[in-house]
Amino acid sequence: MRNGTISRVFLLALVGVSIAAVHPEAVLKSSQSAVEAGGDLQLIGEEFGNGGTFTLVLLGALNEYALGDVEADDKGTFSIDLDIPENVRPGQYQLVAYAPDGDRAATLDVSVTAASPAAAEQGHDEPVEHDENMASGATAEEMIIQRSTTGVGWGVIGLVIGLAGGFGLALVRGAPSIEA
Repeated sequence: MRNGTISRVFLLALVGVSIAAVHPEAVLKSSQSAVEAGGDLQLIGEEFGNGGTFTLVLLGALNEYALGDVEADDKGTFSIDLDIPENVRPGQYQLVAYAPDGDRAATLDVSVTAASPAAAEQGHDEPVEHDENMASGATAEEMIIQRSTTGVGWGVIGLVIGLAGGFGLALVRGAPSIEA
């Protein structure tokens, strides 16, 4: 009976592996490793089975952008210039092609860069203002934060500490003793 149980577990595991590997050979390719927000990404899909409609989604750490559907031909291929929305924040993303059954068919790592000022202004009637401090980027320099406390502030702090100590001492002296 133990051998029968082991063979059933092995069979279930084998079936589980075959279900998980429904779209193992599908591939997304692009000649671009980075794309500008608001720009186009030239995308090629290969080995997507016998065709069908696949949903393309751009996944980031905090956001998800639905990019639309693409139709693979009978050979399982497609080629598309994919529009990246202007509101995509710069960063690392994963472009995912979801099969009609909801499984991930293929993925592609993509870097999205900030839209150039010319591209950003095309979609806006008003000019876009840029903060010079934000545009400078991150640095490894130590950030110095100026903090100052006035004499009145120190006096209030001392008063609060003194009152807390006095109340604590009164509570300890006034507490009944516990004798066993």
